[in-house]
Order: sequence, then structure tokens, then C-alpha cells
Amino acid sequence: MTNTTLARLPNGLTIHLKEIHTAPIISHWVWYRIGSRDEQPGLTGISHWVEHMQFKGSLNFPAGALDKAISREGGFWNAFTHLDWTTFFETLPADKIDLGLRLEADRMVNSLFKEEEVESERTVILSEREGSENEPLFRLGESVQQSAFDHHPYRNEIIGSPEDLHIIQRADLYQHYRANYHPANA
Repeated sequence: MTNTTLARLPNGLTIHLKEIHTAPIISHWVWYRIGSRDEQPGLTGISHWVEHMQFKGSLNFPAGALDKAISREGGFWNAFTHLDWTTFFETLPADKIDLGLRLEADRMVNSLFKEEEVESERTVILSEREGSENEPLFRLGESVQQSAFDHHPYRNEIIGSPEDLHIIQRADLYQHYRANYHPANA
């Protein structure tokens, strides 16, 4: 990246800052070095599920308060999981950068993973997977991916296998979160 400032904080967080003054907004992204390729057999889809859980409340931003806090300020936020990483982002008015930073800092260390939210998201993710299975290109892609990467973690769908999604528990999700979603891995 050209004209960027690079810094590493004492907690291990690496920051890349690129100033572009064409609009009065801030786009704040946190990229974690954890994706579906890092998942263990029997836990496929856990990174994607942890991504979902990080929208379900943290110590200082209870469930529902996160959406309201961002939308009240005219912002947008989302996340995605990939084979190699998981990313969270917010785009807000520039004078609300502190909101994005506070939200991500809290989500990074204080996500709650309430049991009822875990079960609710199990249903959401299984439905998401079932919806994808109705698409011929998903089935073709999954088959090609499994064949091409027979002995490599890339063989697994990011969303996970239905079998694994049925057996993953809150403790599995929370352990995966604590082990991977921290400043030194972002």
C-alpha cells in the first residue's frame, strides 16, 4: 500500500493507516489471521460461526445495541469469513471513529457467546447452508473444491459441513474465539 502508516501496538495489533480526504468518512477494518483452512476436523465452519457470534453482543455492546449504535450514526458494518482470514468492518462519519474503535476493541476481547444465541445461530447457519445447497453452482463448487484439495483444509466449505454444524458446542466456539480473535492475530 502506498502512503500508509504502519504501527504495531504493545498488545501485538498491527495497524495500517491510509488517509484519503475525499469524503468525511472512516472505514475501519479488522482482519484476523484465521479462516476455514485453520479449522480442525469435526469443527468445519467454526470460524464462520464465530464471526456470526461476534454480532450477538459483547460486554459493553449488548445484543441489538451494536446495530443501533452503528445505524444511529449513519454507518454500515458487516463481516466475512474466507479460507485464510476473517474480517470485520465499519464505515461511519469520520467524527465517529471512536465508536468503531470501541466496538471492535470490545468485540475483540469481550464477545459473550450466550448459549441461546449459539443455538439461534446454529439454525441460521444451517438454513444458510441449506439455501446454498439448492444452488447448482454451490454443489459443483463444493465437489470441485473437495477433489482439488483432497488432503488440504481448503477442501472444506467455509460455512462448514452439516454434520459438524450439528455437533459444535458453545465451548468449542468460545475456545476458537479466545485462541484466534485477539490483537496479536489481527
